[in-house]
Amino acid sequence: MRGLSRSARLALRRERRKKEAGELNLVSMIDILTVLVFFLLVNSTGVSILGLNLPDASKVSEPDPNRRPLTVLIRNDGMLLTEGGSELGRYGNAAEGYDYKALTQRLLLVKDARPDETRITLLLEPSVSHDTLVQTMDAVRITPAEGGRVLRDLFPSISLGDAPQRADAAPAGGTP
Repeated sequence: MRGLSRSARLALRRERRKKEAGELNLVSMIDILTVLVFFLLVNSTGVSILGLNLPDASKVSEPDPNRRPLTVLIRNDGMLLTEGGSELGRYGNAAEGYDYKALTQRLLLVKDARPDETRITLLLEPSVSHDTLVQTMDAVRITPAEGGRVLRDLFPSISLGDAPQRADAAPAGGTP
């Protein structure tokens, strides 16, 4: 490089820098994409585990006047099964344990009477535990058949909501 002029040396340096800057490190990019794909796969399976079918916001349907909705009201002092507003049964409480087996047996009778019905609503108090919700969803969704191996669908379309306030409960604002 000693025999070259100053401008020729600068031109050679620029050429070397262009060649070095043109390389792309794909290893770090592949690492980032691998972590991203793993993260998306793990987080996308969370909703499908519970089997929730969320309603489509664009669908608007008119309620059926002959429909008697099934509802399980879950409070700390007990579970209440209703059909169209009439009580079908009460099943334990949080202190003694909820009677999921009796609830499933009663829902089996309801399913035999209404085999085309697939919807049920669970209304929970805010203090009800997540474990209680999952066990109730399992109890209303499927049940073992007589042999114990084959599962029978009961009410797989589950809607969730807040339990209505009790009539004897104090208002949320509270008065002195």
